[in-house]
Amino acid sequence: MNKNQTSSIVIGSILISLGIVFLILHNVANLYLEHSWPIIFFILSAGFYLPPLLLPSFRKPLASLFIPGSVMLALGIMFLYASLTDDWVSVSYSWTLIPAGVGLGLYLATRAGDWTPNTRQVGLYMLTISIAVFTLLASLFSLTELKRIAPIALILIGVIIMVQAMRKSK
Repeated sequence: MNKNQTSSIVIGSILISLGIVFLILHNVANLYLEHSWPIIFFILSAGFYLPPLLLPSFRKPLASLFIPGSVMLALGIMFLYASLTDDWVSVSYSWTLIPAGVGLGLYLATRAGDWTPNTRQVGLYMLTISIAVFTLLASLFSLTELKRIAPIALILIGVIIMVQAMRKSK
């Protein structure tokens, strides 16, 4: 199979997937557009994730697509939560998940593209710090059950950071 055929198959697969998603959204009961519009971000994320995953011979040059794909994933999670729970106040602090998306993207790109280990470490730091800031802000400002869950997440993040630091010192 040549490169043009492979590209056409990927593009065709994306269009078919989009068609299936919209068919389900418009025809399945209880899936209202007012709550499901954040799915667009998941579709965009898949559009960035699929080329490096489906084209192994181009995985290294396409590895950087994991970064915008992960940002779209973070936005999708952020807006889907707000849309389903009607907790739009959460958007005022959940923007801190966007750097987490960049961190996840850097981590995935490093794994797929054989980037330097330092890049992977920066990605993990961005991911961890961003999630920690998000959980801190959620524990302070959330109006939903997130306020009860966020402190537990803070404790877990702290334990993980301490355990990793102890492992490195050995």
